[in-house]
Amino acid sequence: MEVLSKFGINPVLLVAQIVNFLIILFIVKKFALKPILQLLKKRQETIKNGLQQAEDAKRLLEETSEREREILKKAHVQARELLDEAKKQGEEQLVKSEAKTQAQVEKMLNEARDQISLETAQAEKRLMSHISALAVKLIEKSSSELFTEKEQSLIMDKAVKNLKKNID
Repeated sequence: MEVLSKFGINPVLLVAQIVNFLIILFIVKKFALKPILQLLKKRQETIKNGLQQAEDAKRLLEETSEREREILKKAHVQARELLDEAKKQGEEQLVKSEAKTQAQVEKMLNEARDQISLETAQAEKRLMSHISALAVKLIEKSSSELFTEKEQSLIMDKAVKNLKKNID
């Protein structure tokens, strides 16, 4: 005890400070640390879900691109078949058959292009819809802790308007 007094340390005060520190440590751990860790875990899950949905959208876009390539390949095969047929008939009716076959090829290619454009547009709309939904969810989750409900409402309205404008 005498040694502590020589260094200017009051043992009663030291024990009281240690007890106060332990009480504050318990309170912080009980009421602040657990909720913060739970919040971080929820955010991690939200981000993981968002990444999974983005990966799904990417896969869907790749599948659509593959279908587009298959349709073009079919169109080219069909066009080749029609051209071969036209060559065989060309001996008999060269001028008449060539014009008719060319029109059919162009029609099929235009239909294939139209179909590809339609499917691509549909896939892009679905992708934009998924991305928009993800963005809205992310904004909702992020803003719920930072802003009041009124501010959140204004932010969400503005974000939805901007997303709709970008989609259209």
